[in-house]
Amino acid sequence: MEKSIENQAKTLIRNSGNSDVDLTVNIEIETKAIAYGMLCSLFAKGELDEIQLDKAVRKFDALMERDKNRKNNKSTSRASKPKIFHFPN
Repeated sequence: MEKSIENQAKTLIRNSGNSDVDLTVNIEIETKAIAYGMLCSLFAKGELDEIQLDKAVRKFDALMERDKNRKNNKSTSRASKPKIFHFPN
């Protein structure tokens, strides 16, 4: 019984007239706070001393900055350029 409902839903969506529309959704999850929390947890448990914590935070910040720069470079090189078409009336 569930299969027929699922198939009916797919049919309704596929034949809705919107099949020429492509939708892309990019989801980015910010995990920076989790990483800092993990470093602080290691420090609190005594697995890192203060010097190691400082070094880890600096390294992490450098990696985040490098990743940010890479994303900026990719987005500027792949950015689409809008085109304006003038159609005769």
